[in-house]
Amino acid sequence: MQEFIDYIKEFVDLKEETIEHILSVTKEEVFEKGRQILDVGRTCKHLYFLKTGSIRSFIYQKGKDITHWVYGPNTLFTSWGSYILQNPSNEYLAAIDECTVFSISYENWQLLYEQHSELERFGRLVMEQELAIIDEFYKGYYFLSAKEKYDLLVSAYPNITQIANLGHIASMLGISQETLSRIRVK
Repeated sequence: MQEFIDYIKEFVDLKEETIEHILSVTKEEVFEKGRQILDVGRTCKHLYFLKTGSIRSFIYQKGKDITHWVYGPNTLFTSWGSYILQNPSNEYLAAIDECTVFSISYENWQLLYEQHSELERFGRLVMEQELAIIDEFYKGYYFLSAKEKYDLLVSAYPNITQIANLGHIASMLGISQETLSRIRVK
């Protein structure tokens, strides 16, 4: 679980007692390839740190599987709206390949926030960073050509092509896989 602690330390200093508390409420899990982690309509009760593998969030719209985002190693993930608001999810989460994750329940994470102020700061800094990335990506998304969308995605998320297949990336960009293949050749 050292990877998770190291990730937090990129944002804030941690006291030894905070580290011990985090470790006492964190569970390591392995998700097999294709495992559905969250279904639409269920409330997301966990925050996850992805140690290895990749996870995608997606929806079904008009019978089509549409990928919203792909998470790679050393990132936090959850169904953000569902987790933060404790409302039913409007998306699915699934393992693209075998994944090792560290999970903390919503209740335990709230307790960590209450008892360790540095973790509240960590949470704020992570949310600010993620919001900035998402904001930059989606503001440009609607007005750009397919090539510009791809370039924007790769600039915001440089290792996306190593963790997601072309079908998922094309879906994220709202373009066909053939168009994405042509863009990548150029």
